[in-house]
Amino acid sequence: MNRDALKASAWGLIVALFLRYGLEPIGWLCYEASHATGIDWLYWGYSAFRGGAYRFGLWPYQTLACVVAGLMVSFLIMYRRRERT
Repeated sequence: MNRDALKASAWGLIVALFLRYGLEPIGWLCYEASHATGIDWLYWGYSAFRGGAYRFGLWPYQTLACVVAGLMVSFLIMYRRRERT
């Protein structure tokens, strides 16, 4: 496996893991930041990420969607790198 393929696979894994486990922590981070700074749009981010995490968690195809999104990111990165060379 060459270096570009390894980087593309790493980005795909990061995207898949973020969708699976990162939506709710980002929501809580926005919540804490909104109360610490008083910036209203951060609270909107909290609402969006928390709501998205909740609804995405209820979806029976959540794991499949995470895997497909990660694979799509990997393939798109590999396609763009091959297009340049």
